[in-house]
Amino acid sequence: MAKHPKTSDADSLESIDLAALETVTGGRISRSSQPDPAVLAGIKQLGELIAAVGQQMVQAKQQGPAQMMQMMQQMMQMRGGR
Repeated sequence: MAKHPKTSDADSLESIDLAALETVTGGRISRSSQPDPAVLAGIKQLGELIAAVGQQMVQAKQQGPAQMMQMMQQMMQMRGGR
């Protein structure tokens, strides 16, 4: 079996893009453990929008058969009125 050459810690690290470092003035880059509030607000708005569209679809489906029945009743009244 061939032995794999040992890799140092420096070999396993990824380079940071220079564009990402332009605004860094010092310290270390750390990732936040909490999601971005703007993303949370966007997800909340999306959920509300989806709920509103769902309610509109339910209302439209309920109104469709009712309108059909009303039209049929009107037609039957017109025939019976002769």
